[in-house]
Amino acid sequence: MSKTLAKALQLLRFFTEKNPYWRLDKISEASDLPKATVYRLMKTLEEEGFIQKVSFYQNGVFIDGEMYQLGTRLIELGNMVSSQFEVRGLALPHMRKLQQEFGESVQLIIMDQDEAIYIEKVESDKPVRLYTKIGRRAPLYAGACPRTLLSFLPDEEIQRILQQEKKKYASQTMMDDEQIMKKVKETRELGYSYSQSELEEGTASVGTPIFDRFGEIAAGISVAGFASTVTPEQAEKYASFMWEVCETLSDQLGFSEPYPYVPKITKMGE
Repeated sequence: MSKTLAKALQLLRFFTEKNPYWRLDKISEASDLPKATVYRLMKTLEEEGFIQKVSFYQNGVFIDGEMYQLGTRLIELGNMVSSQFEVRGLALPHMRKLQQEFGESVQLIIMDQDEAIYIEKVESDKPVRLYTKIGRRAPLYAGACPRTLLSFLPDEEIQRILQQEKKKYASQTMMDDEQIMKKVKETRELGYSYSQSELEEGTASVGTPIFDRFGEIAAGISVAGFASTVTPEQAEKYASFMWEVCETLSDQLGFSEPYPYVPKITKMGE
């Protein structure tokens, strides 16, 4: 079944902006799969709404149902994905303010399939800066912002995730479940997570949580830089500014409860 699913997904990947229409025989040739196999897979995808047959004129010739294009089911799924990324557009102006305030890189992450994925960033304006690629994935147990997402999941969900295989990325990557759970409880209590040399050697970051209308963790923001500039002593100061942003974003996402962490210093720009 998994091989069949992989083959079906492979067929969907052939539909691109450059090549939006495919004939059965052509996709068989491109995929190096027997025509009968492609037919069965395409029929299933068509029944589920992931592809559809299309009729149109091409070079003066009427092509009646001989070509396939992507189906409307993918539009529905795309809309669901875009709604998850709503926070991206809302957060970017605030992220720029945080970058101006601290001069460090600011990153936005969400959860995807038991991992953290970086979906937006504002780079530091320093000559030597920390570089993070949008789309980068990280484990939830390592790094301040990923661990912020982990910390606000239900305990049983955290235990399930921690049972998965772990990898050591840098000298301070935590591998022990008891140690990670201690950090989780600390993050819940303090309202922020701090990390140093957990994902990359010599780097440090502070992460704070954003909640959605269901009161669940929706995303996390981090201020990240080198360990020499983003120090443990500065973590609460950074977090106080970041809570201001996270409170606003949580409210915009429909979080109806008071944001649980209160800035302890003057607001940004004052």
